[in-house]
Amino acid sequence: MNKVIIGSCGAALALTAFVGLSTAQAAEQKDMQTKTAESSVTTNDNGSVSRTFVETSVTTNGNLVTERRRETRTNMDADGNVLETSTSEYAQSYNVGDTGWKMPSPKLGAPDADKPIPTDAFMGFKFGDVICDTNTVREAGEPSLLRVAVKPKNPLAGFDDYYAYLTPKTHKVAKVVACAKNAIEPGGSWRRHYLIEALEKRYGVWARLISWCRPFYRFDVAPDRAVVVYLAGASENYETVISAWDDTVIQLADKEEEELRQEARKNARARRDKQVLDAQNAF
Repeated sequence: MNKVIIGSCGAALALTAFVGLSTAQAAEQKDMQTKTAESSVTTNDNGSVSRTFVETSVTTNGNLVTERRRETRTNMDADGNVLETSTSEYAQSYNVGDTGWKMPSPKLGAPDADKPIPTDAFMGFKFGDVICDTNTVREAGEPSLLRVAVKPKNPLAGFDDYYAYLTPKTHKVAKVVACAKNAIEPGGSWRRHYLIEALEKRYGVWARLISWCRPFYRFDVAPDRAVVVYLAGASENYETVISAWDDTVIQLADKEEEELRQEARKNARARRDKQVLDAQNAF
């Protein structure tokens, strides 16, 4: 997966400004429409700039409410050159009186109202913690990580297997994955799936559709952390997969893997030099 899409490295300074707010009402109260637009600019530690423009609308005909959201993201380098751009859209409809779901809002005056939402752990496993387990395996597609089966204290209903992916030398947790052999509650509207709603409320961020033909969603929960949900058709072995990772620890894994390669080459040279010397002395 593209590291640019996975997330920005390092801390980010975000500045959000509301650039427009307009409301249009039809002649009759039953036919109403509201529109809002919001933009944000994020400057990353490496000098790149990420711009996000979000348009939302809510329409109702008196019986049915339809919410639409369109999000456009553009990444540029320090000179203003566009590196990539992406657009995601989704819509949900529900009967009048059913508010759908909303982001959790902290209660006024609550002692933890100003505290950031924790993103440093997933399924009870903290990123960067060491797991001392020798039953690790290599997995195709993850050349710098070791996979080990784990058991969370609070497993998800319907999920069969859980894995932690570790750095190759220090065995620090870089990624955590929950897998289900059968699709979790298939059918109906994927956008209103209870796992999507639960993750949106858990992290306070909207899910972004990342596939035009499959129910794959992404949550950018922090500048260097993300969660991806594959609701159906995730892989040959699993239908539903939820994956969370920390980019900083994954970069550490890449560094450790390169160190292991250099050590292996050094040891190979030393073994050959000894073979040559032994043969020379024997002659």
